[in-house]
Amino acid sequence: MKRPSPRQQKLASVYDADVWPLGPLRAAEPLLRALPRRPKTVALEYGCATGKLARAVAERLDDESRVVAVDPSPAMIEIATAEPAPRVEYQAADLSPLPVAPASCDLVYSNLAVADLPKPGEAMAELARALKPGGKLLVTLPLRGSWAEFLDLYRDVLREHGKHDALASLQVYEKTLPDPVTATRWLESANLTNVTLETVRWELLFKSAREFFFAPIIELGPLSTWKQIAGGRGGEMQDVFFFVKEAIETYFSGLVFPVTMVVGLLQGERRS
Repeated sequence: MKRPSPRQQKLASVYDADVWPLGPLRAAEPLLRALPRRPKTVALEYGCATGKLARAVAERLDDESRVVAVDPSPAMIEIATAEPAPRVEYQAADLSPLPVAPASCDLVYSNLAVADLPKPGEAMAELARALKPGGKLLVTLPLRGSWAEFLDLYRDVLREHGKHDALASLQVYEKTLPDPVTATRWLESANLTNVTLETVRWELLFKSAREFFFAPIIELGPLSTWKQIAGGRGGEMQDVFFFVKEAIETYFSGLVFPVTMVVGLLQGERRS
């Protein structure tokens, strides 16, 4: 197993307490409801993190089913394997190549992990290749509209301070969050049929700008990308985020800062 990076170690250490309840758990709920209940299911999870969803899936399948749960972070796999579960096998592995043969799985699923990859559409096609004919793919991912309250304030600050290049970069970033049509097309392009999309929404609530920026789901999630938009490191980026912090504190003085999450559950089946 390769050595985890410091960021991977930090995220793994706080994932169960500070990340899972705020995002992945909520996104996993419709995925669990959509699980096919086939006997002797061979299932693959990409992006299993500390294994909470893999164990929940295994509990819902019959005793002759098994789950291969993979994650690119060795630190996550180390924590997952510390809580062994019947019929779940954990591996530290990247998306390509997957540690299963093509057309070998009845069920392939991923909860929010595909969104972290540079080309989510290609990632879904890679996952779809692991499906047997008639097998099912379930993928959750953030949709356009996620982080809206923060992104609106961020845009206002960049516009007010004449950061035209950063505004253009922010626009590009927002387009990486797919709309429902684009997300659905990814599965159709992977030659899947009976493609559907279910959308769920919830709010993350923060007592202050400081709590928002230092929450692990933000700090160890999209914050580094947001900082790159403002110049990455150095004084320019720090100045921008100082004004964003001030904007949050001004507009939400005495109130919680609500940030919307919009997550889609994509479903599709491999053609028989």
